[in-house]
Amino acid sequence: MAKSVNLPVLDVTPKREVTIRVPITNRLKALLYPDLFKKEPIFTKPLAVPKDGEKVYDLSHEDIQAIRSIRGSVTDLHPGMGGIAPHEIKKLREEGNVELTSLDFMITRGCNFSCTYCYAESDPFQTAYLPFEVLKRLTNEARELGVSLFVLTGGEPLLYKDPQLGKGKRGGHFFRVVDMIDEVYKDSPKRPKKLTFDDVALITPEIAQSFADRGVGLCTKGDTLIKELQDFRVNQVGAFKKMQAGYGHLKDAGYGQKGSNLRLVVNSVLDHTTFDNMVDTHIWVMQNRWDHSIVPVHYCGKAEHEDQEAGIHSPHVFVLYHLLAHIDKEMFGIEWKPHAAFPYDKTCNRARGAGLHIRANGDVTSCSESPPKEVTPKYTFGNVLEDPEFSLVGLVRGDRMRNYRTEFNQGHGAYVCSPNLCDLNAEDLCGGGCAVRSAYSRVDYATGLIVRNDNPNNYSQRREDPLCPAWTVLALKQRILKPGLLETIHKRLLERSRSIDKKDFPFIQPTI
Repeated sequence: MAKSVNLPVLDVTPKREVTIRVPITNRLKALLYPDLFKKEPIFTKPLAVPKDGEKVYDLSHEDIQAIRSIRGSVTDLHPGMGGIAPHEIKKLREEGNVELTSLDFMITRGCNFSCTYCYAESDPFQTAYLPFEVLKRLTNEARELGVSLFVLTGGEPLLYKDPQLGKGKRGGHFFRVVDMIDEVYKDSPKRPKKLTFDDVALITPEIAQSFADRGVGLCTKGDTLIKELQDFRVNQVGAFKKMQAGYGHLKDAGYGQKGSNLRLVVNSVLDHTTFDNMVDTHIWVMQNRWDHSIVPVHYCGKAEHEDQEAGIHSPHVFVLYHLLAHIDKEMFGIEWKPHAAFPYDKTCNRARGAGLHIRANGDVTSCSESPPKEVTPKYTFGNVLEDPEFSLVGLVRGDRMRNYRTEFNQGHGAYVCSPNLCDLNAEDLCGGGCAVRSAYSRVDYATGLIVRNDNPNNYSQRREDPLCPAWTVLALKQRILKPGLLETIHKRLLERSRSIDKKDFPFIQPTI
């Protein structure tokens, strides 16, 4: 394994040692170190900047319409507001008198899990939370700005407690927040959507029904179907069993069932340990009539060194998404072509200025994982707990947000992400994948491997998601991708899947 490179500019956030509570058996050890890559270059020579007139993605009108059709205007956490195409958000602003489309509340940093890759630095010992009265004040301001989507995150949102609300059952204070949002909007002509991230393990039949009764959309944790690996990833023995029980309760409450409009997205972190079994995880999700969001891991939070050095790179994403698209067509009747950094050509819209995220410490940021003020102050716009004069309306209508949005929307890269290079970008269907990955990670142009980035301002400047399949497409066009690499990755996925017949899903040479 290659030595880690220390870049102090990105290491200023204090890190906590993670005590591993899950026994490391020989089987688990093999899962943790699958040796996807040996850090060998996957380019035969350095990548060249595309020449004028060259495109990574030159899409037909039919391709564009197909992507818009599958994206539509469905609101979900697939990933951040990924169900809404960017052009729909633009229309909301221009035609619907909407100044801010979504608002995230990280209501607590407390969590029942201590995930090895956690970006939020949450665990059972964290106590930071947003007071209920602050949430209510901000929700009233959000209504004035036209916010139509509230996202409640953590930590684990069900652990939210504000002592001022008194005692109550687990989840009781969380549902007080949900009900408060509905109360603020009770006279509004358009009811807001409420979505939440949840790790599923704490969901009882009563809590599942409370979600359903309030129409809360869910983005849930589900990285793998391998019990001991899921337990290790969330750092708790027995977690997988609890999570599966929670999913059962959500099904009983109607999530994913025929005739129900209750939306559930299973969110899977894609790293070197979950890659081999992601096909089976995807099929399980689809068979339950849920949606599947896959988030390739990157250098951020606890996902450092070991988690990243072992290697998920653009070719892994490229091959996996093409295989999943083939599976979706043959098994579930869903057709899509992979182009973007997330399945179904979805993209994260939060960082574009479409929404804001308020952390449990009160910091107002562009998204849940944007570089903190200790790294660079430009993506933290104030603090709702420290500044008694803070105004959400004033921020959104002020020069700072206007300048940020302008910078972000013009922050194109030079290799794969700009309107001149990618029709997804030109047609306002993608704004650069995950901005956070651009801030913390980059592609080594000589080797093709993902490495740490020392410029966190790439979040909004020269933004290019290093785990987008477009890097593989560009390497194929320049004939510099290591011969046989894609076939080898495809073969690996087939060999490790227990849910498909290898003969039904042969490797298809990409047409570039």
